[in-house]
Amino acid sequence: MNKFENIKLNDEIYSIVFGSGKVIFVLTKPLRLDGYYVFEVQYENGQRVHYTEDGRPNWCQNINNCTKTIYYKNEIDFDELDTKPRKKILTKNKINKLRYKDKLEMMSPAGGWIDANLMPDIMVDNAIKNEEYHLFRKMKSDSESRQ
Repeated sequence: MNKFENIKLNDEIYSIVFGSGKVIFVLTKPLRLDGYYVFEVQYENGQRVHYTEDGRPNWCQNINNCTKTIYYKNEIDFDELDTKPRKKILTKNKINKLRYKDKLEMMSPAGGWIDANLMPDIMVDNAIKNEEYHLFRKMKSDSESRQ
């Protein structure tokens, strides 16, 4: 059973990319096809995103290799969400180097630091192009996060 198989209109959703939102459209079960978008969420910032039953967003480049970025809001422990400000601003070269080593985090519009690979490529690329380097930091190692 897919996580969002029983999704209902007005269910509260939390996206690690866009923050809080509500389900505004759900395709009825008899009309659903496996792997197709079956519900739509509108976020507090006005952004609308379609998702598959397993939570894959429509902005993902390769739907077969896409990480789930949404959860039911009641599943999230907001005390665990890392929202601390970065300690230093990285250079463009350092950002690109960390990005290709999969060691880059980006401050999401939702307000938490997340793996830059989970963010839409266009958001990461635009932040770099617009020199918004304060939105990036080096990913914490396991030993750092335990302290």
